[in-house]
Amino acid sequence: MSMVAQVSDLQTFMNVTLDEPRAQQLLDCVEADAATIVNPIPATAMGVILTAAARAMPNPSGVASQSVAGTTTTWGQGQLYLTRAERRALRRLAGIGAGAFTVNPAVKAGKDYRDPLRPLTSEDTEQLMYDYDIPGRPA
Repeated sequence: MSMVAQVSDLQTFMNVTLDEPRAQQLLDCVEADAATIVNPIPATAMGVILTAAARAMPNPSGVASQSVAGTTTTWGQGQLYLTRAERRALRRLAGIGAGAFTVNPAVKAGKDYRDPLRPLTSEDTEQLMYDYDIPGRPA
């Protein structure tokens, strides 16, 4: 039983009347796929679930393509998958991987005054002035 989206939501999203047992099974499969990315699936992910389910819903007439007045339209046969953008959206909605982080590339992490992630003290500043030819350093 799907927890995020219901069959009525999918029918409204697609603007069609669907076979309810088939649509429910499809929603369950999409949510099971989404649960492999984030678990639990956030309630705000309804759009991602509905988009993937609508894409997976095969066209009811089974027509592969149709040409009318020089315009050709092709329909897919309905495949169940989450796109890279949908997987990213699921992670973002769940709060996974959001935010910035830093990596300390210094060999002597935290011990060298040149460590870019450690604030300089007054002794470090004085040492820097002696290591480099800085005008105005004490003689």
